[in-house]
Amino acid sequence: MTRVKARIGPAAAILAGVVLWALVAARVGPLLLAGPLEVLQALVTERARLSEATVRTALAAVGGLGLATLLGLTLAIGAWWSRTLRAALLPYTVVLQVVPIVAIAPLLVVWLGYGTPVALATATLAAFYPVYSAATTGLAAPARELVDLFRLYGATRASELWLLRLPAAMPALFSGLRSAAGLAVIGAIVGEFVGSNGYPPTLGYLVVYAARSARPDLCFAAIVGAASLAFALHALLRQLESRAIGRWYGN
Repeated sequence: MTRVKARIGPAAAILAGVVLWALVAARVGPLLLAGPLEVLQALVTERARLSEATVRTALAAVGGLGLATLLGLTLAIGAWWSRTLRAALLPYTVVLQVVPIVAIAPLLVVWLGYGTPVALATATLAAFYPVYSAATTGLAAPARELVDLFRLYGATRASELWLLRLPAAMPALFSGLRSAAGLAVIGAIVGEFVGSNGYPPTLGYLVVYAARSARPDLCFAAIVGAASLAFALHALLRQLESRAIGRWYGN
């Protein structure tokens, strides 16, 4: 019963949003804003192209998230291990955080050419900082008393890292990964805006194509595909987090 009540609020909010969307779309007209029924029809009639585009974008987003995780966690461990390396990495991590991906994407097209590599690179750049920041924070999470206890028993820095700091970093790391997952999808689509020519189709290309072709229904259908992909990655990470640390942290 409690779970049912907990789901009523989100379901009601979604229903209210769809109704408001339909009312606004009916008032402004289908050329400016496609209604829910038009978007649903586009999802059905364009399902083959949308499915292939979603798979292509998913490959770039998941690949970018994986590379960002590997790079971010490795550099965070290096920054914990060496203060000199931490200071050296600081300006580069700040630059990656503040420079808009859309400003870098055209250069990546020049360097990498059209296709998946651009979307993979922009997804990696977009997802890197949340992973690195969360891992850096998590590695510093253990209480000083625990660190002193490890060192009192003669633990090496490698043992301290593996047995104490990495397990303690898991909650922060998963939080960063959930943020990075959505950013990886956004980064992949931004890369596809400028780095995809439509063969094979991608969600970013379909958004641009639909906007230029005055097809808001297809544009919204592609947005639905991107949102579904982000939700799926978020839910997957939630499940992994629950299996990895749920019984210790009550998730």
